[in-house]
Amino acid sequence: METFQTMDPKQAWQPAQLNQWDLRQAAHLYRRAAFGFPPLDSAQPAWPALRERVKLGPEGCLDELLGKPQDSGSPAQMDLLLDQIGERIAREGELPKLQGWWLYRMLYSPRPLEERATLLWHNHFATSAAKVEKLPLMFQQNQLIRRHALGHFPDLLTAMGRDPAMIIWLDSNKNVKGRPNENYAREVMELFSLGVGNYTEHDIREAARALTGFTLRGDQFHFDPALHDDSPKTIFGQSGNFGGDDVARLVLDQPAAAMFIAGKLFREFVADQAPPPALLEPLAGQLRESNFDIHQALSTLLRSQLFFSPAAYLARIKSPVEYVLGLLRMFDSRLEVADLAKVMEGQGQSLFAPPNVKGWDGGPAWLNTATIIARHNLAWTVAHGTYTRIDAEAMLRANAPEEAKTAPQQVALACDIFLQGDVAPQVRERLLRLAENKTKPINELVHLLLTMPEYQLA
Repeated sequence: METFQTMDPKQAWQPAQLNQWDLRQAAHLYRRAAFGFPPLDSAQPAWPALRERVKLGPEGCLDELLGKPQDSGSPAQMDLLLDQIGERIAREGELPKLQGWWLYRMLYSPRPLEERATLLWHNHFATSAAKVEKLPLMFQQNQLIRRHALGHFPDLLTAMGRDPAMIIWLDSNKNVKGRPNENYAREVMELFSLGVGNYTEHDIREAARALTGFTLRGDQFHFDPALHDDSPKTIFGQSGNFGGDDVARLVLDQPAAAMFIAGKLFREFVADQAPPPALLEPLAGQLRESNFDIHQALSTLLRSQLFFSPAAYLARIKSPVEYVLGLLRMFDSRLEVADLAKVMEGQGQSLFAPPNVKGWDGGPAWLNTATIIARHNLAWTVAHGTYTRIDAEAMLRANAPEEAKTAPQQVALACDIFLQGDVAPQVRERLLRLAENKTKPINELVHLLLTMPEYQLA
């Protein structure tokens, strides 16, 4: 089997020839780019909607997901309403409700890739309400990230340097002439753009001086010239009277920056494991040439032979967001937004409250004794109709062909719905024995599927 290590880097990023477009490939695409299900349309449940995407074909699905980002100058009515609701919740100061608001937005957004990218950059620029303490500022940062999520990364990086929540989070308001605070300068290199080993302590100190004077007046960004060190600095071997906005340009001019961002996109959309540097270089080169155009990079990635390769299939562990939203959408959730936040917290991912400046580690770190039990408990309640309009038995009955009434047919349908048929023969045998046991309801069969190791993968 071809692995990432054995792939030809140039060939890997060429468009895949998807002549055998089927349920597995469609589900793979929507798991990675849309939290596991197509965008909501005409109130169609998730499973029939996914089957319709097989008929739509690969280009139709990719066009649906990669359609132009929402023009911030003319937001849709739904976006306006969600913005108003989010702003009101933030003013009320209840974090669980704000977390639920964002989860609701992910669940029903007509642009799921935009929300997926917003979540990626939220973790990238990990900022926590625990220190910021002002939820309106966390909401504003979320909106800022969403506006730039599929745009040009330099615009996002520059804007984050002026973001009030970030200024509080990394102490930029304490970074003043004569007493520079290096927190933001360090993280902008280590975590936001370059990675360890691609800068020096001198670069950090000089960048911190360039960023002096970035502060707040009330809850708004304010540049105070009296607090800014306007003397010459030398950063990455370049000298000048640099200011705060120059730092973003200087770090992204470094060769390591494009590789760093390409790696972020790879781990979010392709696989948890780190790829060989040579495999990333074509995507990094495209980022450099396009001024870090994230939408263009994702268009290349989601169409690529690499993305649709066996090596990338089920190569990521679902985050709690993916696991929870996928389940709730499949069963037509009716969970209150505040309860959504409690479910997420039990699985180890509290939005607007990442654990530290590095964000969530992701990958295998999502699974431990406590979070696996939390996933099992959610799967049990959902399969039995709690939090949803329907239970597992009703869902299978609603989606079964008229003739699909036997136990083998029920098992085959359940395997198709939840795992697109990717169930080993010996496991199917166990599921069949359970389905044939008249004392065991079909809900238990579905619960078993939802707790299988394979279902934890995306």
